[in-house]
Formats: sequence, C-alpha cells, structure tokens
Amino acid sequence: MKTLILLVAMLGAGFAGWTIWRRSGRRKHDPVEYFSGWDGYGLPIRLTGRITKDDADAIAARGNAYLIGYFDGDNRLVRDVKMLRGEVFFEHVYDYYPSGRIRRVKATNPKGVVTVREYRQTDRAGFFW
Repeated sequence: MKTLILLVAMLGAGFAGWTIWRRSGRRKHDPVEYFSGWDGYGLPIRLTGRITKDDADAIAARGNAYLIGYFDGDNRLVRDVKMLRGEVFFEHVYDYYPSGRIRRVKATNPKGVVTVREYRQTDRAGFFW
C-alpha cells in the first residue's frame, strides 16, 4: 500500500512539474524583448537567453551581437532583428495565417538583400538568408 501511495504521489508531482514547465514556455511576451541568441533553423526563429535592454547595450558596447524580438497581441514573433556592431546583421518580418502558421517571411541578409518567401498553410518554413 505504501508503494502505491508513493507511486501516485510521484506521478502527481511529475504531472504538476510538467504542467508548470509547459506553461512557462507560453508566457506573455512584451511587445519588444531582447535576447542573447537564437536556436534552430526553422521559422520563426527561436529566440533564446532573454536579456534586458541594458544587457543588450553592454553586449553592443563590446562589439558583440544580440537580438531584438517584436511580438504581436497574439504572442507571436512578428519581427526579429540581429544587431552586430550597431548595425542590422539580419532581419525577418513574419506574416501569419489565422491558424498561426507562417504565410510570408521577408528576410534581409547581412548584405542588405531582401528576400520574400510565401508559404502555403501546409508548408514548413525553413531558415534562409
């Protein structure tokens, strides 16, 4: 009986922890946030290492890169900008279908070349310059 109670308690604690972890990824974004990096090659990119504006300014003063994320009222990333040495290194501007899937991405690469890609609702958007 003690084993059963312990097992139920462990499962309950595990479920509670999993629920908290899942919800933490869905926090409400501010309209503009700063990040130290990004991860993956899907779109929209995953911004990582949330930092303050002061941290971003300190990173820029050292000549290093940081990212700025712009979010809409539906908590979706609508624009990301990678800043390097005070200049835009790359930028993506995202447009979404009502379903939340990416419809269009406008990317500006380090040379300033702008590329626009359109996606069907069934397409999977991948990173491009």
